[in-house]
Amino acid sequence: MRKISSIFILCMLFPLAGLAAGGPALDLEKADNSLEDKDSLKRGAVLFSNYCMACHSVKYLRYNRIARDFGWTDEEVVEAMTYGQNRAVDNVTTRMLPGVDEEVLGTKVPDLSLMARLKGSDYIYSFMRGYELDEKTGEWDNRLLHGTVMPHVLEGMQRHMSAEEFKQATRDITNFLEYAGEPAKLQRHDLGWKVILFLLVLILLTYLLKKEYWRDIKH
Repeated sequence: MRKISSIFILCMLFPLAGLAAGGPALDLEKADNSLEDKDSLKRGAVLFSNYCMACHSVKYLRYNRIARDFGWTDEEVVEAMTYGQNRAVDNVTTRMLPGVDEEVLGTKVPDLSLMARLKGSDYIYSFMRGYELDEKTGEWDNRLLHGTVMPHVLEGMQRHMSAEEFKQATRDITNFLEYAGEPAKLQRHDLGWKVILFLLVLILLTYLLKKEYWRDIKH
C-alpha cells in the first residue's frame, strides 16, 4: 500500500515539475529603462507614434494623460505625437483602418497597452533588437519569435543610427510601453519615498514618546 502511495505521489509531481520548468528560457537583453527619465519617455512616445502606430495602439491611454504625466501641454502632446491631427481627449489608437491588418498580415495586430505587463520590458527591448537578416532569402526574422509576421519597422532607423543611438531609441520605446502598461506607477514612485520618510519620522517620534512615558518608571 505504501509503495502504491509513493508511485501515486510521484505521478502527481512530474506534471508539476514540467509546469515549473516552463520551457526553454529566452535569452533576453536588459532594457535598463527608467520611468524617472522624463526625456526618455517623451522620446519614446514620439518614436512609438512615428514607427509603431501605423499598426499598433495603446488604446487605454489618452493624449491628455500622457501630457499631464510627461510635463507637456495638451497642444504639445498632440503636435508631437499626431502632428495636430487628433484631440487631446482622444485615445491613442492606430492609424490603420479596421480589417487591414488581417487582410495584409493574415492576423489581428495586438494592442500594446499591457504588453510590458504581460511580457516584461526586457522582452520588448530584446524583440525590437532581435531582428536578423537571412542572407539566403533576404528576409528579416526575429530570434525571439521565429516566423513572426511583424516586419522590421525599425530597419530604416537602425541603418541610419550608430549602434549606441539605436540601443537608446529602442530603450526609449520600451520605456514608453512600460509607462503605458501602468501610468499610475509614476505617481507611486514619486509618492513612495515620501511615505517611507513619513514612516521613519513617525518611528522616531514614537520612540521618543515611549522614552518620555517610561522615563520615571523603575523596572
